[in-house]
Amino acid sequence: MTQIDDERVSDTGLRVFIAAAEAGSFSAAARMLGIGQPAVSHAVARLEVVLGLRLFERSTAGIELTRRGADLAQAVADGFRGIDDAIAAARGNDNEREVTLSVSTSLASYWLMPRLADFKRLHPEIELRVLTTDSDRSVGVDDADLWIPLGVVERTDLDAVRFCDEELVPVATGELAHRLGVTGAASLRNAPLLHLEERYETRFDWRRWFDTQGVTVVGELHGDRSNDYSLILQAALEGQGVALGWWHIVSPLVDQGRLVVVGSRMTTDQPFPILSRRGMPLRPAAVALRDWLQLQFA
Repeated sequence: MTQIDDERVSDTGLRVFIAAAEAGSFSAAARMLGIGQPAVSHAVARLEVVLGLRLFERSTAGIELTRRGADLAQAVADGFRGIDDAIAAARGNDNEREVTLSVSTSLASYWLMPRLADFKRLHPEIELRVLTTDSDRSVGVDDADLWIPLGVVERTDLDAVRFCDEELVPVATGELAHRLGVTGAASLRNAPLLHLEERYETRFDWRRWFDTQGVTVVGELHGDRSNDYSLILQAALEGQGVALGWWHIVSPLVDQGRLVVVGSRMTTDQPFPILSRRGMPLRPAAVALRDWLQLQFA
């Protein structure tokens, strides 16, 4: 490879390289970082040109670190861990009573907020700070103590405990369900479906749900789309269509009679986790919140 003298090795390029090395594939690294797979491939290729050496052997079976790539990955990963630990320590809050939780807007609005009174009753001494986000880019990066991600996060620098199973069920207003005359999964194919568009990879979508029900879908599924799940639920509540509901979020709306179940409830093999930084002991307030979150689904 040709050395480019005026190029510099960037922090971003190295972090993308480490993500690919730890994930074992460019696609998994892309999911981890919240960027596109071509961006990962390009960043690694650029780093190889700048360094003048090949970091990965590429084949149809995937990628594998070269010897020099493995040596570099180990050294750089150790260095970044030291930097990240120092930054986390600098960000650390001496207030043992405070805990910060990062969750999606929909989880905060429809699941967490109605339950906060119970948590405050059990732990009146704890000061809870809630950050809402509709992207997993800040997971492990912002100053939160705990994260409940939207998608599947594969990170070797984070510890995970189970929050809840991923259970899905189609939901709509009672009026819309009556008007549609839903008689089974197949009858939903032509219903006004509400689609969640995620930035790079959908955790679960309508097409996959139909597959689990043994319903063949040919061509595109029609309906309104949004990349904000809160807007999807709001549209469902206004009778604009049928939403694919994550049960832990929509179950309160079903209990209140604002939505009704119009299809089979199913469980995937990708439960939602509660994430925290590996190697950094949680403050007592964070442990109390994590334990309380888990007990909600015990």
